[in-house]
Amino acid sequence: MDYIYDIVLNFQERYYDFYEWNLNDKLINFKKIPIYKIKTKDYINIKNNDIIIDRKSLSKNNRIFLLTNGIEVMGILLNNQGKVLKRSSLIFEENDEIIEDQKEIKLIDIKYHINNLNKTNYQSRINIEKYNYVSKYLKNLYKKQDIYLLKYLYYLIFTKEESNMKKIKKELSTLIDKDIKRVYLGIEKFNQELKKLPIRKF
Repeated sequence: MDYIYDIVLNFQERYYDFYEWNLNDKLINFKKIPIYKIKTKDYINIKNNDIIIDRKSLSKNNRIFLLTNGIEVMGILLNNQGKVLKRSSLIFEENDEIIEDQKEIKLIDIKYHINNLNKTNYQSRINIEKYNYVSKYLKNLYKKQDIYLLKYLYYLIFTKEESNMKKIKKELSTLIDKDIKRVYLGIEKFNQELKKLPIRKF
């Protein structure tokens, strides 16, 4: 059984490279953590897809461990059934140090089941978070059925007036896919303008 000592991990539901870590992320320092070396094909599958790992294929019944393909290293967090719940990249220095010594790590044949093949997402973490924020914000706004607020938001984003609710929703939805930053900044400006109103609150 191979171990790595004194390493920092940042578990997230999606895999993010180290340079996309946020200041408010919960970093965990592991004094000792097991590591397994696997084939690159298996590493990529586990990194990108909805996976259940057969914990019996690991030398110990661990729920938290590292995986490497000899090129990259990531942390893995499983539930009791072996489903991959979260993943973590490593800071550059710790990743490189492990790779330099990876020849000493024994290659294992890991067993797993792919529940769902996820499409590779090349968007940055900040764009993904903006997309989630905008989608949730607009969903809540639509629930209110407040035509005044929707018309005002539409005007701030498109700098033109529109009273047709269906057209407002359609054009906002289209713009989210084309230019999420523009919608996000529009909502930020919208929130700032709402703070100036003495009666209306959102």
